Amino acid sequence: MKKNLHRAVFDIPPHSILAVDRELKVVMCNRRCANLLLKSVGEIEGKNLSQLLPHRDLQNQAALVLQNPQTGMKSLELHLHQERDASKILRATITAPPVEDVRNPLCFITLEDVTEHVQLEEQLLQSEKLAGMGLLARSVAHEVGNPLSIMASTLQYIQNTLAPNGNEELSEAIETITDNIHQIHILLRSLSDFSGSKRPKFEFYSLQRILSRLLTFINREAKIRNIKICQEFDEGIPDCQVDHQEIRQLFLNLLKNAIEAMSQGGELRVKMHLALKDSPANQGRVLVEISDTGVGIEETEMQYIFRPLYSTKPKSMGLGLSFCRRVVEEHGGEISTKSQAGKGASFIVSLPIRQRKGGQA
Repeated sequence: MKKNLHRAVFDIPPHSILAVDRELKVVMCNRRCANLLLKSVGEIEGKNLSQLLPHRDLQNQAALVLQNPQTGMKSLELHLHQERDASKILRATITAPPVEDVRNPLCFITLEDVTEHVQLEEQLLQSEKLAGMGLLARSVAHEVGNPLSIMASTLQYIQNTLAPNGNEELSEAIETITDNIHQIHILLRSLSDFSGSKRPKFEFYSLQRILSRLLTFINREAKIRNIKICQEFDEGIPDCQVDHQEIRQLFLNLLKNAIEAMSQGGELRVKMHLALKDSPANQGRVLVEISDTGVGIEETEMQYIFRPLYSTKPKSMGLGLSFCRRVVEEHGGEISTKSQAGKGASFIVSLPIRQRKGGQA
């Protein structure tokens, strides 16, 4: 009778609660907690806390409260990965009961599902970052673009003045500077358009042509870094309906990231082939895979690499991969990655051959 009364009282609070003893064994669990953990009460009670929630910080804090109930309330957030459900973010609060039992100390762990709250906060934060980034991009494009235009005009004047004198070496140097200024203008335009206000201009273009030119462009830097470039392009791949300038910048970003990941040399492999027709989603698509044998990406960073302003490089703005994702999505495609720390990374871009009406594939 007494046990049933305890059970009834334990089920009253509108929160998920565990009672844990000094061995970190669950002695009681209410029904809300069982529903949260996708288990029955019987599957939870009697189990060690580490079996249910394998988070060392939670176990350490619970042990601390059990050893010294006067330490007060402890709170932390943890990620719960479940096979039958999507991952959840839980806020765990650890407290000692108001009545202390020296012989059989207990602590209560209250669990709250804060997944939606955290995701909403992240969405708001990303919106603020994108808004700030758009303002910054426009300012940079204006402040840097005007001096670049003056430099380009001045160089053109110098070149026209020196051309009759036959100074070919100086003329070539001026042409090189002018070409680089033009590339900076393109980058500034891409940065200014990062907020997404500009719509891509679709036309049929050869992805093989884009990639071949880019590989020729980066070949010198690759040789300096002792990087071997391997390309595998299937024959018969049709032209794709793309904005070729944005796709060029997309692939250039991925290629440069791959090179920078191989500071000690390695192999850069670029593959392109038609997607297998094993599902409706793969019909009429081209896959481009860019792989390196560099440092790879830590598993804890994989979920963040496409976010704006996130970067593992000390001097990077964190715009490259988020730009890549935006370009791919605007083309109705997909971008994914697979990596193993210390063994390299691969980025797979899936692009439709034709765009649907309205600009999306």
